[in-house]
Amino acid sequence: MNSLKVAVTGIGILTSIGHNKEEVFQNMLDNQTGIGPIQSFDVQEFISQIGAEISSFQPSDHFTPEEQKGLDRCAQYAVVSIKEALEEARVDQTVEKTIGLAFGTCNGGLNSLEEQRALQELDLEKTRNYPFYQQGDVVAKYFGLTGPVITLNTACAASGNAIGYACDMIRHGFADVMIAGGSDSMSTSVYAGFNALKALNDQPCSPYNEQYGLSLGEGSAFLVLEPLEKALARDAKVYTIVEGYGLSSDAYHETAPQPEGQGIRKAVEMAIEQGNISKDEIDYINTHGTGTKANDPAELRGLRAYFGKQFDNIYVSSSKAYFGHNLGAAAAIEYATTLLALEQGLLPATLHFSQAREGCNHPKLVTNEMKSYKPKYFLCNNSAFGGHNSSILSKNVYHPAFSPATITTSSAEEKKRIGVYGYGTIHRLADHDGTLLSNLHQDSPTTFQLDFSLKEYNRSLYERRMNPLTQYSIAACDLALKNTSLSNIDNEQIGLVYGTSRGSLKSAEKYLGSILERGAGNASSVYFPDMVLNSTAGKLAKKFGIKGFSSSHSSGGIDGLQAILYGMTSILDGKQSTVLVGAGDERSGLSDEIDRAMNLQNSSYEIGEGSTFILLADTKVAEEKGLDPIATIEGFGQAFSGQNDMDQTIQHAVEQCLQNANLSEDEIDFIFYHNNNVTDIDAFLQLKERLGHIPVYTLNHLCGYMESNGSLFHAQVALELLALPKEEQQSMIHAFGWPKNDLRTGLIITTSINGNSMAMAIRK
Repeated sequence: MNSLKVAVTGIGILTSIGHNKEEVFQNMLDNQTGIGPIQSFDVQEFISQIGAEISSFQPSDHFTPEEQKGLDRCAQYAVVSIKEALEEARVDQTVEKTIGLAFGTCNGGLNSLEEQRALQELDLEKTRNYPFYQQGDVVAKYFGLTGPVITLNTACAASGNAIGYACDMIRHGFADVMIAGGSDSMSTSVYAGFNALKALNDQPCSPYNEQYGLSLGEGSAFLVLEPLEKALARDAKVYTIVEGYGLSSDAYHETAPQPEGQGIRKAVEMAIEQGNISKDEIDYINTHGTGTKANDPAELRGLRAYFGKQFDNIYVSSSKAYFGHNLGAAAAIEYATTLLALEQGLLPATLHFSQAREGCNHPKLVTNEMKSYKPKYFLCNNSAFGGHNSSILSKNVYHPAFSPATITTSSAEEKKRIGVYGYGTIHRLADHDGTLLSNLHQDSPTTFQLDFSLKEYNRSLYERRMNPLTQYSIAACDLALKNTSLSNIDNEQIGLVYGTSRGSLKSAEKYLGSILERGAGNASSVYFPDMVLNSTAGKLAKKFGIKGFSSSHSSGGIDGLQAILYGMTSILDGKQSTVLVGAGDERSGLSDEIDRAMNLQNSSYEIGEGSTFILLADTKVAEEKGLDPIATIEGFGQAFSGQNDMDQTIQHAVEQCLQNANLSEDEIDFIFYHNNNVTDIDAFLQLKERLGHIPVYTLNHLCGYMESNGSLFHAQVALELLALPKEEQQSMIHAFGWPKNDLRTGLIITTSINGNSMAMAIRK
């Protein structure tokens, strides 16, 4: 595991109990709640009429009229809290050249879609604000960031996931500074969905209390993260040191937690193992604690199972009674406010508490008012629809025993190598076994829309009302597992990283359509769970029993390569030895509307759909079984440009990739470029001119443009090329028209419509 210590040096927060961290903490200290009557929409037809809204927020106080047009409410909240965090951290953007953003959200720009009250002939400007990845991208553009930019969509664990991802980007040298957190705004359709599930409380929520039910909230919190050594050198304020984090999947149910809390237990175990501390050193846990009948006791059971008798000595509380359940922003808000409390030697409380209900008794539950205590180490846990869990392990710098002089780093470990051991694709050009190469130079299909049935592929994997995206992805994942050279894999020990820019918009159409047709009080409880973009990853985990490191993300064009990178870092950090990484796209009427809004209809490529999965593993683990990889992942590079100067952005990504891989430009035999052909037309031509000695080729004219899956599709074709015997490889080289005799090292480049770029080097 990488031993670089990561410090939190800035906090910004916006919630129902305050518009900045001073207001928020003072109201917490006064035991105030922000949960009250909903004002922003009619709630008469719901079982609850309360929530935690941000009052007195005026966009005009923070943004020009032109800025407001390009920022959904979710993004506006994020900008406000990030400004506060950057100001406190005193980040000098003229010095720190590579600053990235990890943005967690559950709803994304849903408000921009809701307010149109329609699903066809949508307003282009408003619809452009809708895609989930758009929130992170427009915020990164607002602040002029150039480092890694990603949106984590793991529902209510998203911003905890974002903090972990940001730490990885720093530890593995992809960013000098990361901004990480989450934002979500109050949504009529999301409120209607929780109402349909009968999960709401008509009284302010009180986790673990005898009366159960949650209170929805809205808000934003972001942290500035940087290497501890750098923070100390510039005398920055240090709130905490992030020692480790864990992610897991319940592989159990779309909306209900695994009853024994096995998922959260695994996430906690992973975090503590990465931190290389004893579990006996944990003194406090800020739990997810939604207040629902199923979540609260399950979480406590999972924690007790892991900690044993020691659990009775650990202080526990849930912060949601202060500011409601903030969905994708929940983890960041709860983590940030825990840091504010620990700075004052206090632990956050669980408000409105009278008596513990069955299964929720705990001798050290902090209730109704903050408690004076200084833990040495603490955890912040969160769980989500789709079965995703996150746990962040941190060191309390306000503990009496803490001193920068006591910080130690572990000795350097032998660098692991990551190999590819299987792949599979569902696409119009794919063979029945999931391979692609033999069909690439046949006549292109007249349409890239899929006519695929998972029920016909494998009835046992299908479920009633399963959306196309999930069907494609399950089948591609199954093919990758069938095609792997690794045998006897314990699926419970496999990780899963999945990229989807939009999720299933067919499911979104059905859910939002139920509201438009029948009213919010009659929203569909069947289609609501698929509104969260991580639902496909959750179904994949359930179908294949995958319970390890688990994440889902959006980026609007580079999702596939980001999935490989995140899977790779999880292996490098010792969290998993084997990880499935995949991506998928699904076409629909609403997807076509988004294509218009994002100008993708101007591309010369037809829009395609499908899914690709590849299996990554630690080569040492595979070698012990006598197996060689198809190819190895040598390195990555990534960059963002809010100015859409794609040529320069691609150059930065390629340079970082070659440096990361310890390769020279002359060692690259070919480049596959997944381009959108809208914002990167000139960049593609400039890349081919600049690297004239290297074949630069795109497959999108053959396979269609797939926003999420395109880069993984290109990666699989590259892997198949490298795996060919020499004579067959030369035949394919001739078909491509490349002046090469042998292919050993390839580069995959991908760009997004908003100015994101990644590069990956692979070697035979």
